[in-house]
Amino acid sequence: MILDQNGFALRLSVSAFSHGRWIDLPLNDGDGECSFDHKGIVGQLSLKALPAQTNYALQFASPYRTRLRLQVELSGQTDLFHLIPGNIFGDNNAQHVRSGEFPCLTMLHPDRRNCAPLWEFRADRASHPVSILCCDRGAVGVSIGPYSSDESTDEGFIRNGVFAALPNACGVSLGYGNDPMTFEQKTVFLPATSNLSHHASASGAIHAVVGAGRSPAHTIIRNLHQQMREVPSYAKSHTEALEALSKTFATVNWSAELQQYTNRKCRVPIDTTMQPWRAIVEIGWTGGSMMAYPFALAEHLLPGMTFPKGSSQIFDEICTGFNKASGLLNDAAINSFTRNRPEGWNASNLNGWWSGFLPLTQDNHCAYTNAHAAYYLLRTAAMSGRWSRNDFRAWIDVALRVVNTAVDLQREDGAFGYIFSSREKKVIDWDGFGSCWFAAALVYAWKFTGERRYLDSAGRALGYYWRLVRQLNCWGAPMDTYKSVDSEGNLAFVRAARLLHEFTGEARYLEMLVDGAAYEYLWRYAFRTRPECAPLKGSNWNSCGGSLTSVSNPHIHPMSVVVTEDLKYLAKQTGDTYHQQRADEGLAWLMNTMELYPEVMGYGCYGVLSERTCPSDGLLAETFADDGAVASTWWSYNAWAAASAMEAIAEHLLSVLPK
Repeated sequence: MILDQNGFALRLSVSAFSHGRWIDLPLNDGDGECSFDHKGIVGQLSLKALPAQTNYALQFASPYRTRLRLQVELSGQTDLFHLIPGNIFGDNNAQHVRSGEFPCLTMLHPDRRNCAPLWEFRADRASHPVSILCCDRGAVGVSIGPYSSDESTDEGFIRNGVFAALPNACGVSLGYGNDPMTFEQKTVFLPATSNLSHHASASGAIHAVVGAGRSPAHTIIRNLHQQMREVPSYAKSHTEALEALSKTFATVNWSAELQQYTNRKCRVPIDTTMQPWRAIVEIGWTGGSMMAYPFALAEHLLPGMTFPKGSSQIFDEICTGFNKASGLLNDAAINSFTRNRPEGWNASNLNGWWSGFLPLTQDNHCAYTNAHAAYYLLRTAAMSGRWSRNDFRAWIDVALRVVNTAVDLQREDGAFGYIFSSREKKVIDWDGFGSCWFAAALVYAWKFTGERRYLDSAGRALGYYWRLVRQLNCWGAPMDTYKSVDSEGNLAFVRAARLLHEFTGEARYLEMLVDGAAYEYLWRYAFRTRPECAPLKGSNWNSCGGSLTSVSNPHIHPMSVVVTEDLKYLAKQTGDTYHQQRADEGLAWLMNTMELYPEVMGYGCYGVLSERTCPSDGLLAETFADDGAVASTWWSYNAWAAASAMEAIAEHLLSVLPK
């Protein structure tokens, strides 16, 4: 049947899975109800037109267990771009990524197992249970409730699905199926799974929004958020959380033998004693400056709080690694204790744990680590200067030398390098969003020096990265996911846009901040999922407010909470409570997740934080040590994850202190 929705011509069809293939269910068009009765499958599709969308209800009964698809085909439009939030962004950058990694929606490369013209996932695999198709006129989409009742199942419900199909179709499924395979993580694809039923029902909406570019997709996301949000609950205060995170860094994360902070792991439930498995020697991204900055905030907010290695010592060690030949910092800060460790410990001042995950990182500098370190050096100097008489000139000087190199090599269109030579001042790979952190650092460089070239460089950079944000195509931040579309690089864009607007008042930077926030929300859960595995299954854990990492690593991690204050700033500047809600949910998700330790997670203490919580069937890679059952978390304590939590909570506490 044809549905005219807001000027879009949409062809609706319903099909059922029968004996290994899909069969069309002919629709008998009635007054708002389309019934079907074909090969024993009986049901109806009810439609109710509203100004901005058409609500639907779909139900069926079948003599055999099956599932249904509701498909919407868009005709007469160009510039088609598929979007399943957190999973599919166009073709998932198929032309630039490694063969065989994560789903790519493309008819090219049919020899690659990860490339297919149709991908379906569980609806709770997406941050919002919707499949959207952007076009030159706007965006259309189909959403569905992620779960449907079915008393015949062990859990009392089935999980529904979302799919995208080339060239011009999007849709949902009543009873999910991972098609063509179940994507677990990076290069790991497992056999397809599904939920089938004799009879079930679901409801949702068919959305159609007119507008320029791909921004109409954000209107659909916003509407779904308002309908589905369920803010996580928590009991402890933000001060208690900061105290616990700080204490745990000082007593659990610290290794006296290595004189370094370390990531930790254990074997639940056999041995819950957390043992070190990697010293934190990287200068940015997964360590170093990411810890030093929130340590500085905690040292200010918590009188008497001291760390075995405080913020000043961490930054001082980072600064000693300046490479005059390249004009950048060594990517790791190895001390005399960790340098001579047994095999398995990082013993290079240049090669981080990520070396080997993508070409050219071996023996070269990464923009993500260098830009991160420069940003945090300058931000800490700026923040600490408000309450400390310490001299931060050494940190500022090193950070300025780093950003000077980035500016000198900056491309005319505003792009910074992604991978730099360690032997000369040269960019050897331009493509990657991790370098956007240079833009955030440059705002502080301008504030400290008053030199206009820093401000101009930051503005050019934001203009370049803005195009990618508006295209919903931010890729190439984490080195280990090799240029997959991700959420992390955009965090730099959000922070830089906020700072530029705050310090200059220019309206275009507020517009950039709106777009950066909207892109973040594509990864940030709007609803509470029902995890299928312990320890999260049946617990008080609530995914709402948590952000997925990338199309390569389908799990929630804590890094996105670092933009909490930026979203609150955006809400204040625009008067739009939507952004305040999103900020509040992110912080609530973090507080809720922290309170899972140790009772729910089965290890650690309050203040320990893993980088992984699994809201759906992605990245279920950890197992219980006694029976091998799959777990919905990682039995780990990741320093960068806890540091991100500290940063968000400490900045929140600073924001509510009396001025």
